[in-house]
Amino acid sequence: MKTGTKGLTRGAAVLAALAALGGGMDAAGQEGGGGEGATVLTLRDALNRATRFNASYRQALEQLELQSHPRRQWWAPFLPTVDLFYSTGYNVDRRPSYLDLDGTPIQNPEPQIIRRSSSVHQAQLRFTVLDGGQRFHDLRTTRAQVRQSRVAAERQLNATLADIQRRYQAAQQAQAQLAVEEALLADRQVEFGEQQKRFELLAIERSALLGAQLDLEGQRLAVRTARGELDKALLALRTAIGDPGLGALEIESQPPEPFDPSTLDLAELVSGARRQSPGVVTAEAEVEVQRANLNSQKAWRWPSVSLNTTIGGSTNGEDGTELFGFDTNTNRFRIDANVGLSFTVPIADVLPIFDGFQKSYNVASASMTLRNAEAELQQTALQLEETIRSRYVDLETAWANVQQQRKAHDVAAERLGLMRQQYLLATVSIDALRTAIREEATARRNAVDRRFGFATALLALYEEVGIVAREAGIAPPAEGN
Repeated sequence: MKTGTKGLTRGAAVLAALAALGGGMDAAGQEGGGGEGATVLTLRDALNRATRFNASYRQALEQLELQSHPRRQWWAPFLPTVDLFYSTGYNVDRRPSYLDLDGTPIQNPEPQIIRRSSSVHQAQLRFTVLDGGQRFHDLRTTRAQVRQSRVAAERQLNATLADIQRRYQAAQQAQAQLAVEEALLADRQVEFGEQQKRFELLAIERSALLGAQLDLEGQRLAVRTARGELDKALLALRTAIGDPGLGALEIESQPPEPFDPSTLDLAELVSGARRQSPGVVTAEAEVEVQRANLNSQKAWRWPSVSLNTTIGGSTNGEDGTELFGFDTNTNRFRIDANVGLSFTVPIADVLPIFDGFQKSYNVASASMTLRNAEAELQQTALQLEETIRSRYVDLETAWANVQQQRKAHDVAAERLGLMRQQYLLATVSIDALRTAIREEATARRNAVDRRFGFATALLALYEEVGIVAREAGIAPPAEGN
């Protein structure tokens, strides 16, 4: 009867440990910063706070907002430019001599002083009618460069959210490990109590009792170490979130649930990564930039036409009558309108020596750069596919490890139960029982590690594809107009 009671007590301890592995044990009161008044953060709460307070995330958002401003300037080269000009002056001319009819200077006995004032105001309108498509090439280059900048900012957003989620999972793992260590401590306390009773009954020697006490003290040390790791993980999470008003905090006790990776569509992940991956998008934008640059280098072969018009007037008067004057009489306005036509004969293609081979060299250099960019795009896409498939293999391996470790823990727990019964029957030694206890404890700890190893592999896959925010339920920032 007594043996059955002990078996039930140990069985309850094992069930409590398994519940901790499944996330059912609440470790809120075990956190260093936990307790009454602490903020309980879910993963989504942590990510939402990070979108408002994390410095790297805010900087990336500011960069995205900045991308909307150049778009207002994209069409500026297609609009006419207007220059306004105004000048006024006062002139004093003293003439102490003059020239006679044959050009001989003669001293003037009464030097003349002539004072004049003037003002000039005009508006100049310039408009490029044709420039060989240069403006369109520049526009394409600007669009591609803005796209590159936006993708770089989105990459920073994705990496920041992944870092927050990684820190959150690290805190969850530390919390789960603390729950395991405390469950193990409860088992060691039960075992020490039993050994103490057996010692009092002279059933065991004192060395066996001291061995149980040593195991108990070692487990208490493991609990204290695990609690310290949890405190550090919570501090790192709070710092990464960046919310100055966030004090003591607690996190969800439910760890992430592993799942079979075969439910994921690997082909869709690869194709989605090609559309959204920062590396591929940046390489595509670089191809567009270099293609526009090549067309720009070829644009010199085409004629250019520009329209220039000047409208304005000027006034002159004695003394200071026209100083700071402004004549609005349109009859006195002067209008100059001209059309400039620039036509370049591509003779340098036939005889490039006339331009020092420079234009043909620029075209050849731009062509080579474009080919290199296209090759880089192809290589980036292949490397991306390799990385996605490698991450998927890592996820499959992590899932297999989770399943295998569950079996290993079941075996270790069953073996420990059998070894305890055999020890009570005096068929195995205390050393064999302690070995079984250590193996079962290691299996529990490894089960937590494998479970969070799967979460880490899944996050690495999502980060590579660029869908961390989407999978976490965080709305992406709207693209500027």
